[in-house]
Amino acid sequence: MARRPTRKKIARGKTWFTLHAPKIFNENEIGQTLGKDGDSIIGRTIKMPLSEISGDITKHNVKLRLGINKVVGEHAYTEILSYELSKPYLQRMIRRRVSKIEVINDLKLKNGQKYRIKTIGITLHRADASQKTALRKEIYKEIENVIPPFDIETLVVALSTGKIQREIQKKVSKIYPLRFLDIRKIEILKEKKAVGLGITKPQKNTENTPE
Repeated sequence: MARRPTRKKIARGKTWFTLHAPKIFNENEIGQTLGKDGDSIIGRTIKMPLSEISGDITKHNVKLRLGINKVVGEHAYTEILSYELSKPYLQRMIRRRVSKIEVINDLKLKNGQKYRIKTIGITLHRADASQKTALRKEIYKEIENVIPPFDIETLVVALSTGKIQREIQKKVSKIYPLRFLDIRKIEILKEKKAVGLGITKPQKNTENTPE
């Protein structure tokens, strides 16, 4: 009878590295990853609920994508690459006879990196075209004013409290009542290479820009 391969045989020539959360979450241990050496796992990404990273079980609706950016011995340290609300959570927020307002802002945060911020609002009742346009413009303006002073780590922590979303919702609801407003997704804005020129340029935001 063939012997079942042991974990040691499967991992021969490789090492288990302990994963650590970003510094703002006290670099807590959040799991392990297998790699040949430290260099081989630099840049590797992991997607996890915020609840497992922060230890707050109420934050299971938020998913963070982390990237390994430093390895010391058998310890791998991570940084935040993206933030996203889970689809089941968003689906529960959307009901019949309401309007969905979606806005995209491309912003440079305090850490110097440019991010795409996707915001979603749900009205209390169905809004007409002019009301939806006014809401998009106001949400766009508020995000432009509120978000840039943060870096990605402090922004994620601030969003986890809900304070930013509540303040924006309160201001925007003066135009038309919103039942729900949240940052749906934050991701690094990648640069596109200009063909034949050997230079790069940021992607342009062609959606939901105020008229």
